[in-house]
Amino acid sequence: MIGSGPSYDSALTLFSPEGRLFQVEYALEAVRKGTTIVGIRCKDGVVLAAEIRLVPLQERTLNEKLFEIDGSIGALVSGLSADSRYLMARARTLAQIHRLTFGEAIPVHTLTKKFCDFIQTYTQRGGLRPFGVQVLFAGVDNVPRLFVTDPIGSFWSYKAHALGQKADQVIETLKQEYRSDLTVKDGLLLAAKVMTRTADSKLTPERLDFAKITLKQKHFTRLDRKAVLKLINQS
Repeated sequence: MIGSGPSYDSALTLFSPEGRLFQVEYALEAVRKGTTIVGIRCKDGVVLAAEIRLVPLQERTLNEKLFEIDGSIGALVSGLSADSRYLMARARTLAQIHRLTFGEAIPVHTLTKKFCDFIQTYTQRGGLRPFGVQVLFAGVDNVPRLFVTDPIGSFWSYKAHALGQKADQVIETLKQEYRSDLTVKDGLLLAAKVMTRTADSKLTPERLDFAKITLKQKHFTRLDRKAVLKLINQS
């Protein structure tokens, strides 16, 4: 992206004449270059899926896109990994503060709002920069929830959404195949289907992460590699 001038490109607190903050748009560009992540809200829970980018000789265990936040809440991140790690620690802190203060798990909407209030401050102060990350927060309160944040501190609720390099292709498929009566089992198959269809090369269990949170159990559950392989073979 080419801005209209160095002052607008480099200064976070200056709007361009068109009302744009180029630093925020550059942060969004970092998200678009990330690997694909998908969240699907089902009638009985939520499903999360992430593609993991691996390079030769790299340890798989330190390349995380999928995080447990607080029991019944999980998150997917797309963008700069260092920013993601810091923000996930912040989200966990917000969840624990709420639990200690009120003696209950934080609602997904409340966590998302507090999280976005925090990242919004990084868009209006000199000497800072926006986080190059977008987050999918998913969980269950009385009903399944799926929220998407952006680097400016806005957030929206979705039935299904995707972020990353192949997001546009995935979203088109989700528009065609998403149904409001999907079960978590159906949602996992749909997530595997859209991930394998849009991947540049054949996916293996080492390159995919899946998690589910059901209304019945209200607990973040990460699928093991055997279950992931089964999903890949069925998709």
